Amino acid sequence: MLRSFSSAVFVAAVVMAAAPAHATDFLKAIEDVPLVAGLTEHAEPVIFESDQGRVIRTQAEGHVGATRVSDFYVVSLPGLGWKRLDDADALAFARENEVLRITVREPASNKPVRVQFELIVKLASTRLPE
Repeated sequence: MLRSFSSAVFVAAVVMAAAPAHATDFLKAIEDVPLVAGLTEHAEPVIFESDQGRVIRTQAEGHVGATRVSDFYVVSLPGLGWKRLDDADALAFARENEVLRITVREPASNKPVRVQFELIVKLASTRLPE
């Protein structure tokens, strides 16, 4: 009995440790990218598919500080296998044949922050040499 209780506690601890801090959900359009608590994803993503790959664009918004959003993704995405890329215009990450760009726009007034996510997935045959 004690052994099964400690196993259950261990499994619960592993699941909680794997969940990114301050995330309550994941994007619906890009299922393995967490959504910062306080942001709501727009209902309809834009999805382009071709024989060379796929592009998914979705947006989320909410009353969350832009710095908090940026900091969240810089800290959490490497734990999900993403490597940070240099990009002056957005937060950019790469993982295998995928590139994820996150653009955070904080309005000047009391309107919600808008976050745009763009995932580009290239088929293995179209990958460029690194």
